[in-house]
Amino acid sequence: MGEYQEEQRHRLYAGTSLEGQAAIGRIAIWAASLEENLVALCVSLINHLDDVVGHAVTANMSASSMIQLAKRLAAESDAVPDEDKADVQAILTEAKAALEQRNMILHASLGEITIGGKSLFRRRRKRSPGAPGQDPHWENTLRGVDELDEIGARLFNVSEELWAYVNLPSPGFRQFIEMGVLELEPEQTSDHPPST
Repeated sequence: MGEYQEEQRHRLYAGTSLEGQAAIGRIAIWAASLEENLVALCVSLINHLDDVVGHAVTANMSASSMIQLAKRLAAESDAVPDEDKADVQAILTEAKAALEQRNMILHASLGEITIGGKSLFRRRRKRSPGAPGQDPHWENTLRGVDELDEIGARLFNVSEELWAYVNLPSPGFRQFIEMGVLELEPEQTSDHPPST
């Protein structure tokens, strides 16, 4: 019995419910899917006939670097039809915002208690590049299960949009956009609730 309890201790101190843990897991799953689709987009924009170069270029790139690259390539490339350019830029803007929300959760420690039914996520952040030895501060964010699930859904939706662009011909992509999986607006910005 004591051995079983010892093995389960990692479950006892998570400051969220099982539903919260599942929602955090979905954030990780759909963020990975989004990053995979970002790679596919970059690879197709670099050379849609031969993916070796695209994979070599993106091999060690962060998601934010891939988004910057894809935005430049999509704006300048003849591979993106003019009628798709604004939508691709909007999808990439949404991807950046969704991944920033992911970072606030997955790159943070989770408190051991809930506050008002919400989980406390705490991450270290530097105020600026600053002087050597500058103390970092901690950024705290409270999120409930529904808010965590919304982040997962946002990541899923933008991942699906990227998949559709990469894998469907332009008319199919246009129909996918018109289905309204995402409400795309050029230069859509993230809507982070205020940190506490």
